[in-house]
Amino acid sequence: MHPLAATAARADASRDWLAISYAEAAPDGWSRCSEVDADRIAAWEARVEAWHRAELGRTHAMSTAGYVLSYYADIAPTVGALFFHVDRRVPSLARGDLAFRTEDTYTYPDGVAVLGRSFWCLPGDEAAGHPDATVVADEHELGAVLRAQVRAHADDFLASYRPSARLPRRALLGAFFDALDSGFGPERPDAEGVTATFGSARVVLPGPTPQFAQGTSYYLAGGEHLTRTRVGCCYYFKVGDDGPCTTCPRTSAEERARRLAEPA
Repeated sequence: MHPLAATAARADASRDWLAISYAEAAPDGWSRCSEVDADRIAAWEARVEAWHRAELGRTHAMSTAGYVLSYYADIAPTVGALFFHVDRRVPSLARGDLAFRTEDTYTYPDGVAVLGRSFWCLPGDEAAGHPDATVVADEHELGAVLRAQVRAHADDFLASYRPSARLPRRALLGAFFDALDSGFGPERPDAEGVTATFGSARVVLPGPTPQFAQGTSYYLAGGEHLTRTRVGCCYYFKVGDDGPCTTCPRTSAEERARRLAEPA
């Protein structure tokens, strides 16, 4: 078994909503990230618009654009974050080395396949001697590799990205930062999971770097609820009745803490 296949299996087990796999080729019916161009974005936005109209009764160009941007931006950073988090390995996140499928109704990516063989790892990794491995000195250098992989993917995508609405400049790269940061979050937070999240996020996103101006925004609201403040926005509040999302930058820290303290 290729080392990335083992890591993909562990990453897959850590997320209920996302299937993660390692494959030699893109599965039938899936799309490579490198195939997502302006026409694909327009078609994806049309699917989101249809969903908004059907379930919410209205739509807005900024909301459909915001959803699709955040959906696409989740793919590479989430996989990279999970691989780093579970095994301290970083696969190639180039657009040609990732494939995905989308869920039928809400159209978010619910499956991602890693197609490239190369990866970076630490000296103590049992796969450090594998011919596809590049060994780096420590986890901080590995974190820099992950940031660089995500930023290169983002730059490649954004160079030809044409949304249906003009989104704020900060939101574009911010969507990839948000996906990378949130990718370290535990599916079901407990004390051990929270500690691990802080550990991974602070190594990879320590503060201003050549790739991202922001550092991780994870914190404990009310001293007990793990949360973060997003850089970007999906603009759900333009079509929904609930106001901005809990992690939205438009939601105050006080309101965020109040919502998180409410019984499930």
